[in-house]
Amino acid sequence: MRVVSLGVHILDILGAPVEAGANPNGRHVLESVRLTAAGTAAGTSVDLAKLGAQVVAMGAVGGDLLGDLVLQLLSGYGVDTSHIARKPGLETAATILPIASDGERWSTFHSPGAARYLALEDVAMEEVLDADLLHIGGPDAMGAFSEGPLLEVLRAAKANGVPTTMDVLSSTDTRTLARLTPALEFVDYFFPNIGQIRTMTGIDDPLSGAEALRSTGVNCVVATLGPDGSLIVAEGEHVRIPAFESPVVDTTGCGDAYTAGFIIGTLRGWDLRSRGLLGAACAGLVAGGLGSDAGIESLDQTLAFLAEQTGERLPVGVGGRNVS
Repeated sequence: MRVVSLGVHILDILGAPVEAGANPNGRHVLESVRLTAAGTAAGTSVDLAKLGAQVVAMGAVGGDLLGDLVLQLLSGYGVDTSHIARKPGLETAATILPIASDGERWSTFHSPGAARYLALEDVAMEEVLDADLLHIGGPDAMGAFSEGPLLEVLRAAKANGVPTTMDVLSSTDTRTLARLTPALEFVDYFFPNIGQIRTMTGIDDPLSGAEALRSTGVNCVVATLGPDGSLIVAEGEHVRIPAFESPVVDTTGCGDAYTAGFIIGTLRGWDLRSRGLLGAACAGLVAGGLGSDAGIESLDQTLAFLAEQTGERLPVGVGGRNVS
């Protein structure tokens, strides 16, 4: 199973626990500080690699030490970083994340960096066309690339029978949806969270909001709903998946983990419900540790966790491009 993961690559600097309302002028002793390769491309890449996929990463990082760290972290999990573009003179995207004791983010400090400067010539199209699946992570944070260049990549993928997935990174609004609508026509699976659905469509109900997003031409909307689980909406099929019960240390990266699990299930030819269950299991495991690369060790370990939570054992399948 070969996946190209194209999009935003961020260095996350996480510290925990930090309590809301803490004295901003004081000194606070943390139990843990971690650095992770994160974002809706890099975070998903790490989880895909842990789950057994061959992952080719594409995107832009700066020519700085932070970029070196992102590449080192990705390579440590077996992700192919040879097609990540370095942008001399620019900083790598980075986020400082103080995490509270309940697992939620106390606040977020983000520098968008080089991720906005990816260009079409940075994309290794031969790798895209040879992939079993193309994942786009964070088009809302990729500047001008999310318009013409992204459309060209997606059109080529679809013309060559490469399935496509897309996830957005951050806060969205109706302008975000208008900007992404031309691209969504070429996307098989779209992964917004409930907050992003509301801000993009103006609709509170997740099912109605997902149907509104499907009207853009995207084949299937996979809505992550936090503690309410997830909702998968395709033509003639609505599947609800509960969230798994597990200790919550940090919710960072749970959405990326869900996407990775769903992609693995897709490549193995599973039905939508089974894909959603694997996604939920991945998210549950990641929530149990600090950082987006926590929790998941392997596909076997994740399937065992799923079976423990649900009593269900999913078939492994064979994988490949012929998925739906």
